Amino acid sequence: MRFLALFAMLAGLTTPLFANDPISVNDLAEMVAASHGKPDSVLAKQLYDLKLTERLSTARLAGLEAELPSKESRKALLALADASAFLDLPASDIPATAPLDLTAQQQLLQKSIDYVKKQIPLWPDFLATEAVIQFSDVPPKTPRNGNNQPYNERLRLVSESSATIRFLAGKEEVASEPAHGKAATPGGSHLSVQGVFGPIFSVLLKDVLVSNPTWSHWEVGTGGPMAVFRYQVPRDSSHYVVQHDEGQGLLAPFEAYHGEIGLDSETGAILRLTLIAEVRAKSPVARADILVEYGPQKLGGKSYICPVKSVAISLARELIPLEGLYSYRLSELPPFKFELNDTAYTEYHLFHSEVRVLSGDSPAESGPIAAPAHPQR
Repeated sequence: MRFLALFAMLAGLTTPLFANDPISVNDLAEMVAASHGKPDSVLAKQLYDLKLTERLSTARLAGLEAELPSKESRKALLALADASAFLDLPASDIPATAPLDLTAQQQLLQKSIDYVKKQIPLWPDFLATEAVIQFSDVPPKTPRNGNNQPYNERLRLVSESSATIRFLAGKEEVASEPAHGKAATPGGSHLSVQGVFGPIFSVLLKDVLVSNPTWSHWEVGTGGPMAVFRYQVPRDSSHYVVQHDEGQGLLAPFEAYHGEIGLDSETGAILRLTLIAEVRAKSPVARADILVEYGPQKLGGKSYICPVKSVAISLARELIPLEGLYSYRLSELPPFKFELNDTAYTEYHLFHSEVRVLSGDSPAESGPIAAPAHPQR
């Protein structure tokens, strides 16, 4: 069974989704421009207290980061941008280019299907570094007294870590050695995305590209025009899992989901993909979303379109797996915890010089893709 997975293991009783001061992208740019000379820590706190009402594009993020004084404020800006990753772009960021006609849309979608079937199996065996920055609205010290008193509802840095990803014979795995990093906030919570190298392409073929995506708009990608389509996948066609609790032997149901897929207008290569779960009523997970961005990487003198960044968002309660949701009274339910992971995929290099061509269903044989998860103690 092939599915994309995002696993969340949550610890502690925490707050609802952060409710910070709303701000537009243009107002954010003005704020950053007016902040020159402020201490880095002060500016970081101001940024953590904000919430964007529009998506901050990768290009705009890079421009604003260059204006900030140091790493603390840049990480706060990154958290702010990632939290906006599933919103619409500002109208001013969308090119006025005429949309593709229906025939051209269908041709481009077919190019994308051909790209996934024919080009992804040509990926060689390689290694890459996965660098994760985790943010959460959990306070530095979380009482475990069972009460639901509100805390300061703003994101903060939780941890930074890195690990090696292996892509061998069409399968993705994290190197067995422990990840390196540091925790800024104790507590042992963890959120991870699995499947963005091989399994996600299986889901693209089985779910997304056969769901009759509809034209949305043009965007300016890092390499040129990007054609954006919107799609909807019902539960009975889904291979997207909200993993209730990893490692407990419980079967997680597939979820309906929707999102956007951004395609290279010439080749059909996938450049940007969002998956937004439509979680079930009374689920301990209220939100489970994934974004993956792709860009060119050199491997063995050839260029491949590989993952360069992912964003994972989880809004979930901690529940004891064997008791389940229905053993709680509504008044006793622990509050939701908001977690956000920013993952950068860098330092690509060949595992060996031989290119391996997969057989059979190619991308569909490349492993699981799973969605945002339910919590585990």
